Amino acid sequence: MQDLKPMDYEENYKDLIPEGAFRISPSSIYQFTSEKWNWYRSQILGEKLFEGNKYTILGSCVHRIAESYIKTKDVNRTEIVAYIDKQSCIDTLDKEWIKDQWRPMGQALIDYLRVFGIPERSEEAIAYELYPNVFVGGTADAVIGDTLVDYKTTSKTTPDTFIPNHYKWQLLTYAYIYRKMGLDITRIRIVWVTNNIVNRISEKTGKPMKDYPSSVVPVTELITDDDMRFIEDYLKLIAETYLKSKENPELTYLLYSDYRLKN
Repeated sequence: MQDLKPMDYEENYKDLIPEGAFRISPSSIYQFTSEKWNWYRSQILGEKLFEGNKYTILGSCVHRIAESYIKTKDVNRTEIVAYIDKQSCIDTLDKEWIKDQWRPMGQALIDYLRVFGIPERSEEAIAYELYPNVFVGGTADAVIGDTLVDYKTTSKTTPDTFIPNHYKWQLLTYAYIYRKMGLDITRIRIVWVTNNIVNRISEKTGKPMKDYPSSVVPVTELITDDDMRFIEDYLKLIAETYLKSKENPELTYLLYSDYRLKN
């Protein structure tokens, strides 16, 4: 049986990344293109731009259920409720909504794991040094066989049948790190866990609406050579942008494509 760290534990990677080194977060890869200003503020300046909402907190609860079941074959329900109650970024109604959701969603995920197999790795902190003192690293959800798995909660009753780019780039980054560690990851998989949408009454007709109980929908994609070339090149682009900006601060606004950074 493996030990579990507290739910609110913040991974500092002190055993993987030296103090003072720069870390590229896999979850921020897509943001480097879509929101350079916010990427710079969060990744370079260390600003806390987002405290969380009911969806991200629900996601943390469902991830914890997966980790707990994979590592211990059990779930500490008291721990999860206490985690929800202590969240200051949401109100009481949101907390009650999460409490109504995490149990059926978590059970659906456990049922899926029982049928399709228990991953060998879960919530593993990994890192790789791209350039001297520049690392890419994060915490991967799970690995089963040669497949990297990421659990995502969704409010869609019919989840996407493909992996959206903002998630795909994140998963490819983890796959890249694992390959550098010697683990041959050949597939990436999103495991969608849908919200439990039941017992609704139509405001218009007063009649019961169709139920959509929580379900699990896995979507798997093969990693191509082009995928690996792209993600390695993109990680190097991010790293070299950071290094060039550090070397030439006057070019920061050009490198990050934002005139607000000129001064």
